[in-house]
Amino acid sequence: MTEDNGSEDMLAAELRHRTANTFQLMSALARMRSQRAGEPEARRQLVWMADAIGSLGALERHRHQDGVDFCAYLAEMTPVWGRRAGEGRAQIALEVEPIMATDQAASTLALIVQELVANALAHGFVDGHAGVVRICLSIREDGRYELAVIDDGRGFDPTSPTARERFGLWFVRSLAAQVRGEFKLETHSGVTARLVFSL
Repeated sequence: MTEDNGSEDMLAAELRHRTANTFQLMSALARMRSQRAGEPEARRQLVWMADAIGSLGALERHRHQDGVDFCAYLAEMTPVWGRRAGEGRAQIALEVEPIMATDQAASTLALIVQELVANALAHGFVDGHAGVVRICLSIREDGRYELAVIDDGRGFDPTSPTARERFGLWFVRSLAAQVRGEFKLETHSGVTARLVFSL
């Protein structure tokens, strides 16, 4: 490595660090504002925004010249999601294969995983119910990728009017199109959200 290349790498690392810090600050501000919001729905929306911003900020620490180490990102976020689940509730388990994603795809996938895990924790494990949320990422034989978020919670009926109106499912389906993805839900013995996509 030449001295010029070393300097460029240092500058790129410094830029990623600063960008990650900016995202963290924005996330903290949204979370602080949520604590002062008077309406429960406003609080919920601000917390959602804080979580989404925080997830995107975490990506910055895993950017490299050839893309984003998405598995390293998931490994960083798994304990974060576990803390959000709360003591004695769901555990978060990670089963992933090494995947480098492009910048745009990584951001899209980060928001999808964030939403699916948040939905599993919010709707699958209530009234003291405990269990496991598994995040699985693998390469298929056809060269595409499969991302699955699987929980053993109480499940729900995806054909019900309330399920169809959920912002989270609409949001994930909209994002799936950005990675040429096919999104499916299975609701037997919990919920399995499965995305097959291309990079």
